[in-house]
Amino acid sequence: MPTDPPPEEFRLVVDLNRCQSYGQCVYAAPTVFRFHGEEALEYDYAPDPRTRREVERAAAACPVQAILLGGATEPAPLTSEGAQ
Repeated sequence: MPTDPPPEEFRLVVDLNRCQSYGQCVYAAPTVFRFHGEEALEYDYAPDPRTRREVERAAAACPVQAILLGGATEPAPLTSEGAQ
């Protein structure tokens, strides 16, 4: 009986300079993103691989495209601060 392969680990980065605290990510993936206080976004940079679909939805829903995803073995995605 074929089984599905285990989900791959991934990492995410939120460009907090770009983030405008719209909160769409908090609604799309509440186990990964949350607000600390009224506007400070907190997130799990190495979420459970089973949440990947939720995180992809959160990244797609971000109005300013501040969420970047990458593989666990890839270098961390560059934010606008690190891009030259």
